[in-house]
Amino acid sequence: LARSTISSCIATKHGGGLYSAGGRTSLSDGALISGCSAEGQGNAIFLLAGEVTYTLPAPLGRWLPTARCEVYRKGCSYDKDSDQQKACLEHRGDCALTDETDPSPDEKEAACGRHTD
Repeated sequence: LARSTISSCIATKHGGGLYSAGGRTSLSDGALISGCSAEGQGNAIFLLAGEVTYTLPAPLGRWLPTARCEVYRKGCSYDKDSDQQKACLEHRGDCALTDETDPSPDEKEAACGRHTD
């Protein structure tokens, strides 16, 4: 999405402005997600799996954090209403690595393998 605005959206679950279940989404050239809400998580963006990037410039009067944020985990891809999917979603935060800027392959595997079958 380039030079676009997503605003005043309401989600009954997650991802008021943008919900990503996989793949790559790119925002750029002043794209803005604003004034959105979700009854669950992610008023602006909910990233279940995949990648969301933003290429400057940011919208006028807005800023982007200068930190790099990467989450290393396998996506929750079980049947929608299965117990496995529910357990996976409940524990997906356990796979987020925030202490290391460049975790080793072993650290990535350890973080993502905690709640697999």
